[in-house]
Amino acid sequence: MSLRSFIAIASIAATSSTWASGGARADDGSDAQAFVEQEHRQLEQLLHTPDSPARDGQIHQAMAGFVDYDELTRRAFGDPCPPSEPGCEALWSGYDDAKRAELRSLLEQLVRKSYQRNLLKTLDYDITYRGSRGSGGDTRVMTEAKNRLKPREPAVRVDYVVMATPKGPRVVDIVTEGSSLTKNYYDQFRKKMDDPAEGYPNIVQKLKDKIAKKE
Repeated sequence: MSLRSFIAIASIAATSSTWASGGARADDGSDAQAFVEQEHRQLEQLLHTPDSPARDGQIHQAMAGFVDYDELTRRAFGDPCPPSEPGCEALWSGYDDAKRAELRSLLEQLVRKSYQRNLLKTLDYDITYRGSRGSGGDTRVMTEAKNRLKPREPAVRVDYVVMATPKGPRVVDIVTEGSSLTKNYYDQFRKKMDDPAEGYPNIVQKLKDKIAKKE
């Protein structure tokens, strides 16, 4: 994934602690936006602490509390299908519990790895909040990210799709410049499943290769 795709993740990754038990409603736009704003400030504080394994652990823990990896993985495999996808195939329904658990674990590792690699590169971005709106039962929090060191560069539009869960609001998709993270994954996975020479084993191997790849 590109740095632009992870500006969004970097600006929300430490967003678990304050709201995890607060029961905020994701269909309340003001609550969803406040959730993202408050925890973004917490992330900035975390990133300015010295690099250490302990800090890495805090980052991972924060992401696990903010991003609903179960729902993100389901959406990445077509459950529910992307609204804009014609003739969508629900890949998720074709996997047993063991395969679902494997995919969920691999996708979480990949997001974490990519996030960790790009995290510090986003410190020079200012985030401006542009309100929120309902989106198919979720809440879409709209932001712009702009590099303060390169003011001539255009701002990057980043939307966070927030879903209400029993544990509070959680991010289930990130839309950067109109490009949905889960839909991009779905398009890649469906292409592999439609190819008899690839299929599920190839998806798993490709995810493992990306996780193991030295950057």
